[in-house]
Amino acid sequence: MTETPVKVIQKATWVGSIANVALAIVKITVGKFTGSQALVADGVHSFSDLVTDTAILIGSRYWTAPADKGHPYGHGRFETLTNIFIGVVLALVGIGIGWDSISQIGHETTAQPGMLAFWAAIASIVVKEVLYRWTVIQAKKINSRSLHANAWHHRSDALSSLPVAIAVIANYFVPDLHYLDQIAALLVTAMILKAAFEILWPAILELTEAEADTDVETQILQYANDMPLIREVHAIRSRRTGSTVLLDFHLLVDPEMSVDEAHTISENFKAHILAQIDEVVDVIIHIEPYTCAERVVNPCCEDKSCD
Repeated sequence: MTETPVKVIQKATWVGSIANVALAIVKITVGKFTGSQALVADGVHSFSDLVTDTAILIGSRYWTAPADKGHPYGHGRFETLTNIFIGVVLALVGIGIGWDSISQIGHETTAQPGMLAFWAAIASIVVKEVLYRWTVIQAKKINSRSLHANAWHHRSDALSSLPVAIAVIANYFVPDLHYLDQIAALLVTAMILKAAFEILWPAILELTEAEADTDVETQILQYANDMPLIREVHAIRSRRTGSTVLLDFHLLVDPEMSVDEAHTISENFKAHILAQIDEVVDVIIHIEPYTCAERVVNPCCEDKSCD
């Protein structure tokens, strides 16, 4: 039995949440016990994942809902808002960790992180990398950008544990390397802020009605070139709503063709696009007569001569 998108999202998110709780408790406890500020910061990062997990669990119930009278284009923007929330939370966590790390520079530390902190960081890297790879597979199943963003949240947690492990092991063998732990915490901050930007920027572009994907236009032109009854396609516009894409364009046919024939061609072309491009969920086609005088130069349709 095939799982629904919301079931896939909830399953992946719950698995990640349980792992995040366990890892956060272990890292913060071990970090406090061994005196590793970087490991404590990494544990806080893991706890921040719970906030975004909750946002996905709630938001997925809305953005997977079908179009209705109030939202005729669907509810995909709820996924966009969820991505923005995830990005903002990540950015705030990163800024908080960075500020705390900077404030600690210049203060003498009496404890050096022990090897227990190193093994806790290694365990986090392994677990979170496995979670990342598994969550990406789940995201691809249903083409969910939010789930993919959450997967990268797991990856950022794995990456942020790497400098922690390096700092702990270096500090363990060379205790005179003061502030190495704080520097590692700042590297964690940089990685978190980078992940936040990579989640926020596409969502901001979507809200500002930026073009969805330049590859989509190339595909549409190629499909049109393969269909002899379609003389030309132009004025292609695309916009993203969550994990889906909405398209509209002008389709030019023989001016002597009947309305019924032109409509059939456009419907068949629309069905072909929907079948070939998974992200596209709706296409609006404006039919126009094709004449040499009004022709718009289209490299993909140049070989279709005028009668």
